[in-house]
Amino acid sequence: MPLKILEVQAKSLAAKAGIKARDEILSINGMPVADFFDLQYYANDFLLDIELRSPSGEVRQTSIERLPGKALGLEPVEYKHKLCQNHCVFCFVDQMPPGMRPSLYRKDDDYLFSHTFGNYITLSNLTPRELKRITDQHISPLYVSLHTTNPELRKQMMGYDKDFDILKLMAKLSRKGISFHVQIVCVPGYNTGEELRKSLADLARSRINLLSIGVVPVGLTKFRSRLTRLEAIDSAMARDILSICAAARQKHDIVQAADELFLLAGEPIPGLDYYGDFPQLENGIGMLRLTRENFKKKRKALLRELDKAALPFHLLTARSARETIDSLAESMNKGLDRSSVQVQSITNKFFGEQVSVSGLLTAKDILEQHNAGQSGAVMLPNNLFNSDCLTLDGISQLGLKERLKRPLLVVDQYFEDWKWI
Repeated sequence: MPLKILEVQAKSLAAKAGIKARDEILSINGMPVADFFDLQYYANDFLLDIELRSPSGEVRQTSIERLPGKALGLEPVEYKHKLCQNHCVFCFVDQMPPGMRPSLYRKDDDYLFSHTFGNYITLSNLTPRELKRITDQHISPLYVSLHTTNPELRKQMMGYDKDFDILKLMAKLSRKGISFHVQIVCVPGYNTGEELRKSLADLARSRINLLSIGVVPVGLTKFRSRLTRLEAIDSAMARDILSICAAARQKHDIVQAADELFLLAGEPIPGLDYYGDFPQLENGIGMLRLTRENFKKKRKALLRELDKAALPFHLLTARSARETIDSLAESMNKGLDRSSVQVQSITNKFFGEQVSVSGLLTAKDILEQHNAGQSGAVMLPNNLFNSDCLTLDGISQLGLKERLKRPLLVVDQYFEDWKWI
């Protein structure tokens, strides 16, 4: 299918070349264009010969000479991502309650989203044509949900019925220059203990282009009444997982455990050298360390912002980050003259208390639990909100401020920036 254009920026290279909204791009330099990635990939040449089709069906040609720093100016229609065909026993989407934003129920298993946005895919649903495209266009790195190197156990955990050797496929793609970040979601009764030890050993001796191996605990909500019964990771199991990861790191130092495992085990968060360039930050690996390090750099600027307001601030966070945020608040209070910071952790009653990260807090829990009788401003981490500035339960930043009835300061979760709402 050719790529349909949704919008053309005024005075852009594309606009000057006569490309209009609703036109379809048939090819660039003779190569067919079917989606946003094709557009990015083939539009990197210096001179673009573009074949177009208008809404009336007229086919025409145009050319664009790319200029340094000048955007092409094309916005394609929304990409329809590939949906997951698996039925993982621990799928978080299956644990979502009804009545939330439709996007929260979409299970993508799309290699383009994996490469572009860091979404984890299974590799089990790729067609030969898609595999060829990955190597032809060097769509790398890919983020892969591995979970185990045991083929039968992986089949059981992920709910597919075909025989599939993921290590063999990843090795084949590696020989073509494709590299991988992989995650192992630890599920008690399935892939912990010796299974985890074996999976890490298999990866260490494989010939796969591995960039990082993330080990994270399974996330369980209270909405599992009709799903496979699973147990949460407890402190003893967290310590065992960390011990296995530490042993694996002696031979393969790209193994990294999630912050939540250290918190559950009661062990300190590792230093910067543990995380390298933080390749699995969005997977909850290294978030607390990066928060501490960025806070040191931004502390003076943040203190000036808070003191300028001359208000008591109530910093709301989730349970898992409480210890880190308490230490940062203590540091802030030592440097503040006209303001103060008090921390309150919000319990996730919406999804269940086992869910303890700030990115899964809802406006409902914040509004029900914050101390409405206190004066001053509220500080919230920005990972409560999606790219449209909405909470998981669909409340905007402005809407949340109005319901809180107080000034709202939204702070980047890594203390890189902040803004008043």
